[in-house]
Amino acid sequence: MKTIIPLLCLVILPVTLKSQDQAGKSITSGKITFQEKVKLEIKLEGDAAQFADQLPKEQINTRILYFDQENSLYLAEAAKNDDEEEMTQQGGGMRIKMVNGGASDKIYCDFKDKKKIEQKEFMTRIFLVEGDLAATRWKFTGNSLSILGYNCQEVISEDTTRKVKAWFTAAIPIPAGPAGFGNLPGMILQLDIANGKRLITASAIDPSFNNQGEIVKPKEGKKVTSDEFKKIVDDKMKEMGVENGEGTNHVIIRFNN
Repeated sequence: MKTIIPLLCLVILPVTLKSQDQAGKSITSGKITFQEKVKLEIKLEGDAAQFADQLPKEQINTRILYFDQENSLYLAEAAKNDDEEEMTQQGGGMRIKMVNGGASDKIYCDFKDKKKIEQKEFMTRIFLVEGDLAATRWKFTGNSLSILGYNCQEVISEDTTRKVKAWFTAAIPIPAGPAGFGNLPGMILQLDIANGKRLITASAIDPSFNNQGEIVKPKEGKKVTSDEFKKIVDDKMKEMGVENGEGTNHVIIRFNN
């Protein structure tokens, strides 16, 4: 008589990533706070060069992203102080005034119609730039990172002259992110533009925030196309002897008489 020995079978079931928050509910709307860090590249010539070490090397601003399944709005946090930050160099007779760029900028994205409206401030003028949502082509790297407890995957842009790296989470199944970037199967929680020259990272996520009345299309400013706005910026920067000025902060240096 043969003895039958039962075999122990190990069944490995595939793990399915669910678009859920820590409470187990799907995240389809909410509010994300981002810290936007911009490196400042300031060149001083002549007598002003002696003060180069006194100038800030970076600037950090707080941005807010409101989102739901149909659209999103990215804008600066309500200012607590003046938009201008001033420092005085003792004994040097110099005043440095830094004007925070983008204080009134807004980026509205319509996922259904694939449209984008940007309210941009440039040289005290407000512009309204309307166009299509950019169909950014991303390449998956296979790297992963945890941001605020959310598992994120790394992707890099394949269709831009600037190097752009993004970390997105499928736990928030909204094709959005900071600075108008998106077109991914999840929310971007970190964005690196030009090897850290501009780094935007989520610092807080509130999936319970009620967006009723928060997501509104920008309406202020002169309507221009993206190409028209770029030409306006380029022409002004050339006039000032500055290249690639869009999106940078302006530093005004004055010497007291």
